[in-house]
Amino acid sequence: MSHNTVKAKTYWTWTKHAESKNPTRSIAGKEVWPHYKHEAPQWMLDQGLIQDASEVEKDGQMDLFEII
Repeated sequence: MSHNTVKAKTYWTWTKHAESKNPTRSIAGKEVWPHYKHEAPQWMLDQGLIQDASEVEKDGQMDLFEII
């Protein structure tokens, strides 16, 4: 396994794919483990387990910046 890491624009969140693989620990749209919040292993991104919080689709929830 590689030791390459990737930095998030904002912070890393779990994807729906990660939730489907491990629903008790990885909830889609929620922050990843604290030690990987801003910088995570490349393989997690490559496997589609994480995504940047700015890419998370919000289900009908308005973000404060959408109204400013």
